[in-house]
Amino acid sequence: MVKVKLKGLPWFAVVLLVCLFAASGQTEGRELVYTPLPIEQPETVIAANRPLVSYLAKQLKTPIAIRYEKNYEDILRLFQEGKIDIVHLGPLPYVILRNSYTKAESLVAINEPDGKATYTCAMVTAFDGPLSVEQVRRSIAFSQPLSTCGHLTAGYLLDKHGVKLEALHHDYLGNQDQVALAVVKGTYEVGTLKTAVAKKYASLTLRIIEETPAFPGFLLVANRATVTPEQIREIRKLLLGIASKDRAALVMGQHGFAPVLDANYDLIRQNLKFFR
Repeated sequence: MVKVKLKGLPWFAVVLLVCLFAASGQTEGRELVYTPLPIEQPETVIAANRPLVSYLAKQLKTPIAIRYEKNYEDILRLFQEGKIDIVHLGPLPYVILRNSYTKAESLVAINEPDGKATYTCAMVTAFDGPLSVEQVRRSIAFSQPLSTCGHLTAGYLLDKHGVKLEALHHDYLGNQDQVALAVVKGTYEVGTLKTAVAKKYASLTLRIIEETPAFPGFLLVANRATVTPEQIREIRKLLLGIASKDRAALVMGQHGFAPVLDANYDLIRQNLKFFR
C-alpha cells in the first residue's frame, strides 16, 4: 500500500511523504524515514526512489516514509537532528556530513550504468557557447551549494585552466534539470551538473565542454542515532546481495550496489578548497 501526502501549497516547497509498507502488511518496529537527493525534478526523484524503498520496507517488514526535501543543507540538518534515518547522498555532502556528525554510517555505494560506483561531473554550455573552459568569461549556473557537481566541480575545472570562479556571476537554481534548461536557453554561459544528467539534454543542443575525473559514487547513509545496528547490517546485506530479479525492478539501484571504501572519498577531501 502506498500513501502520498502533500504538505504545503507550492509544489517546489513541498515536503512529500510516501509511506511504503510490506506487501504482506506485516510491520516490525517504528517507521523509518528515507530522504533522497534532490538532483532532478521532485517527481522524477520520487519515482526513481520509490521501488528501492518499497523493496527495503518489504524485506525489513518495517514501514518506510520517503521524505522529500529540496535543500541539501536542510537534509543534513534534519539527519543530524535524528529526523532522517537513511539518506541518499553524493560524495561532497557525504564528506561534509562525516566531518560534522560521527553517527553517519555508510551503507552501500550505488553503481552507475557501467557497473562502477564512480561517476563524473561536467561543465556544459549551449550549442553556440564557449568551446573550451578557458573561454568561459561571464556566468555559471549551479544546482545547490552542497552539490558535488557545483562549486567543487566548477572550481576544479576552472582552476585547471587558469580561470577564477570568483570572476563569474553565479546563481543556484535548485536542481540539475533547471541548470541544464537555463544553459540551453542562454540564461547562463555555462553550468555544471552530473554528466549522465547532461546527456539527457543533448537533443536540446546542450554540449559538454569538459568532464571531471571519476568521482567516488553516490551512496546510502544510515543514522546510527536512530537506526539499530541490526537494521544497518540487514540493509547492507540485502542490497549487496540483492537478486537480479529484484534489482531489475529498481530504478535507483538497478545497476547494483558496492561496498563503501571511505578512503575513495579522499579525492573529494583533497579538493574541498574548491567548495565554498
